Amino acid sequence: MIVCLSFALAGYTSSAQDSALLGAWGVRQKLAAQGVEPYAVLTSEVWGDVSGGLKTGAWYDHLLDFGVRLDTAKLGWWNNGSFLVQAHWVQHIGEGDCFGEHTGAFNPVSGIMAGNQIRVFNLYYRQSWRDDAVVVKVGQIAVDDDFMLSDYTGLFLNSAFGAMPSQVGTPVATSCGGGPAFPIYSVAAPGVVLRVRPAESFYSQLGLYYGNPGPDETDNYGFDWVNQSAELGLFWENGVNYSLAKHGGAFRLGLSYHTGPMDDFSTANKNNAPVEKQTVPNYFAVNDFQLLADKDAKTKLGLFFRGGITPDLDSSMVSLYADAGLNWFAPFPIRPDDMAGVAVSYTKFGQAFRDSTGLNTIAADETTLEFTYKAQMTRWFTLQADTQILFNPAVNPNSGTRETAVVFGMRAVVTF
Repeated sequence: MIVCLSFALAGYTSSAQDSALLGAWGVRQKLAAQGVEPYAVLTSEVWGDVSGGLKTGAWYDHLLDFGVRLDTAKLGWWNNGSFLVQAHWVQHIGEGDCFGEHTGAFNPVSGIMAGNQIRVFNLYYRQSWRDDAVVVKVGQIAVDDDFMLSDYTGLFLNSAFGAMPSQVGTPVATSCGGGPAFPIYSVAAPGVVLRVRPAESFYSQLGLYYGNPGPDETDNYGFDWVNQSAELGLFWENGVNYSLAKHGGAFRLGLSYHTGPMDDFSTANKNNAPVEKQTVPNYFAVNDFQLLADKDAKTKLGLFFRGGITPDLDSSMVSLYADAGLNWFAPFPIRPDDMAGVAVSYTKFGQAFRDSTGLNTIAADETTLEFTYKAQMTRWFTLQADTQILFNPAVNPNSGTRETAVVFGMRAVVTF
């Protein structure tokens, strides 16, 4: 963190022409003019569990997000349409298959952690009408690209600040071989999303997805859903913008539902696996609020909170989830593009799930406190220092107690 801050305070001035490492070179400009926009973003991280958890140690991983966007209007076809072809290459290096083997945490410390693989992710067509008053996306889609979003949580690295654990029902990021109930990073699935904005301050959107995208394994190249049972996942969300004491805010309310059978943990014990039952909808809410603005009405300090509940306690891994945090934009006058933040997340596990797995494996809850600083070194390069305190995330096999883990991380992002 000290290294990152020393670079940040040094100051940087750039122009719009260097927003990508390769710049506006001739071939790229010609392709963009014709409606073909290739892109690539490399994210590299290093993490260290310096205290507590299961064991101390280091870990690092990389995500190359690359693909191409096609603009149908520039291609001479029709207006307001676009195709996205997106692929991921993930490579992690460290002891074991998952950094969770160090921290013991249910929620990975990073939202990009996944199994080593090259995989097709999003692959869809988007069409809009009337200045995006109506938008349709159809193809292979990830739920967490459109739902449960906050304007401020994207700054934070812990995966819990992405897809809410209460809504997706399995460990977030599907890291280390997990099989999600909904298509979330790092595995997408076929779906369709309809978004309608009848007024400037209100929208409603509905997403229907193939509810069994397949596990995060190296032989899943993005299309393993064809080998899974046919199930339907649904997300519905409504949002409204508001003003309070001349400060802007946005409130979102939604639900998720899965047609596939879920485990009834209340029937499980050491001799019997859980029986399956039909689930009920899970509900969530998101609120963003502008606490402080500068003289140009741009947000200087932003507040967010999100929450989700699962009414069916017998079949819920996570019965309650909540997070809240603050984003501080341009914390130093000479660093107008930097951001700092502090946030906390709370994950409460279902009683039946805990009873079936044993209290020495999963405690009643998991709390994460995160401090982060993102420095815009150039227009195409950022460095982000991160500290997370994971309160009681795991069992210490030597003492039988759950020890708070302290984790330091550094993320570098290069846009090509």
